[in-house]
Amino acid sequence: MNSEIYYFSGTGNCLATARKINEKLKEKSELIQINGHNGKIAIKSDMVGFVFPVYFHKVPELVKNFILKMDFVSTPYIYAVATHNGEIGSSLFDIKKLMAKKRQLLSLGFAIEMPGNAIESKPDVELKRLSALDQKTPELTALIEEHKNGIIDGHDGIFEEIRNQIVTFFAMRFEFAPRLYKALNNCKGCSICEKICPMNNIFMDNNKPKWKKKCAACLACYHWCPSNAIYMNNFIIKNRRQYHHPDISINDMYIKK
Repeated sequence: MNSEIYYFSGTGNCLATARKINEKLKEKSELIQINGHNGKIAIKSDMVGFVFPVYFHKVPELVKNFILKMDFVSTPYIYAVATHNGEIGSSLFDIKKLMAKKRQLLSLGFAIEMPGNAIESKPDVELKRLSALDQKTPELTALIEEHKNGIIDGHDGIFEEIRNQIVTFFAMRFEFAPRLYKALNNCKGCSICEKICPMNNIFMDNNKPKWKKKCAACLACYHWCPSNAIYMNNFIIKNRRQYHHPDISINDMYIKK
């Protein structure tokens, strides 16, 4: 059986989750990174999984746009896993609707709590969630291997959609707008932020990063900076500590072009 897991990860949470799922599956999957460089892709597999973080109570735009470019040659069993720090919102139902546009069925939508990239969770909460992933993975993989159908976590409906749109509007204009990012004087010019940006939104200018206008709001540049030299002049991020998944290295995070 051919199987693929597509993942989008800023802090490494989703990559770690995808790896743990794959470790428990009897038949291994190919792990494929979702980023802004992906072109149109033909799906010929028997099973397809998506692992992504919840942004603003919904599926990230980068993941949505990637799925819209997919061309399903086969009719695989499809599952999705959403990692979240707050509410799940409509994220998994968003995937279900995207699959319907592709005349495919999302059979299983599973949510897993993880440390957040934006709203900070306490260190003890982070440790608890990271250890709980090992306990939840066998349950999830058992559902996947049984090809369970009709289980989708989260909420759907017009009020949820309106709320998500409002949250996204204000977040992307006032909290995560690229104009708010800047490099501090302790920046060493290592260009790691440029290499891990999934949208190719960062470029180096005189050994300092500059941000263009396309941002995925993944905060990979902030959390993976070895000098902690990236600052965002907003309310949520400016005073929070860095976080990235302890099992993931910076080499794992480089964007494959």
